[in-house]
Amino acid sequence: MLNIDLERLLYAVQIDFQTEVTKIAGQVFSNTQFQLSARKIGKVHAALVVPQIYLKSLHKDYQNIVDNNLAITFKSKNRAVGNFQVNYLTKINILTISGYYKDGTAYLCSSPTMNPDWYNGKGYKIARPNCIGEKFELLANKFYPFFEEFFAV
Repeated sequence: MLNIDLERLLYAVQIDFQTEVTKIAGQVFSNTQFQLSARKIGKVHAALVVPQIYLKSLHKDYQNIVDNNLAITFKSKNRAVGNFQVNYLTKINILTISGYYKDGTAYLCSSPTMNPDWYNGKGYKIARPNCIGEKFELLANKFYPFFEEFFAV
């Protein structure tokens, strides 16, 4: 179930929000289409968007801080490398960007208090993937300030 305030906010500003998100993604990946969804990410589903190791390192009570958050899925017309997901966890100011690379799924996790970290689909820390690493880091630098400002309203 969605947080009603988050749902109303996205509905009220949907066109402006989608335009800005499209502009940000288009700076790194051209020809993207996307779906915008707001969803509740509880502790059971948190590992799908943020590696548990990362959450534990940020907050001792991590199981209770993952709640109503924003998830945006980008689908590329041309290739799988352009497919990625951006998640912003509003309560704890964590941004994750995940996508496929040659060894599986990679997660870029970013917060204002820590340097960006890379994890694989099993939650282990990895080196920055060559094919998507720089692009995801550029996206994180653009999305993070936008989401902070958007959710500060």
